[in-house]
Amino acid sequence: MNKKNKLILSSVVAVILLIVSVVILTKEPSETDSGNKKVADKNLLVGDWLRTDAGYRIVITKVNQDGTLDAQYFNPNPINIGKTNWEENNGNLKIIIELRDVNYPGSTYTLSYLPDRDVLAGDYYQAVEGITFYVEFARNQ
Repeated sequence: MNKKNKLILSSVVAVILLIVSVVILTKEPSETDSGNKKVADKNLLVGDWLRTDAGYRIVITKVNQDGTLDAQYFNPNPINIGKTNWEENNGNLKIIIELRDVNYPGSTYTLSYLPDRDVLAGDYYQAVEGITFYVEFARNQ
């Protein structure tokens, strides 16, 4: 290979390396890139949620920075809430609502927000009978 061909080949390799470098440096980070975590909008939890198998409702009016919710529960009348929590982990939102009232001595909802269906879904622990079952709440429009 003569000097002219070596020079052309070196130039082509340099241009290719430059293009590859630009593509790598300007690509959008993906959810699987280390150090980059997907974060969900906590305000998606705010709303009036109706249980799909009964007339029970959860109304979330505010998602607080301290990990609590401003929420109410109805069956169909108001039921006292003992405590509420929410958390976000790598784009997944979860809420916990503990009920503290007559016939609700610590019954607890542990629900995850499913954005593809816009529902809260998970477990309801019915404390009086000591049983847990799957429930879903759809946004009440």
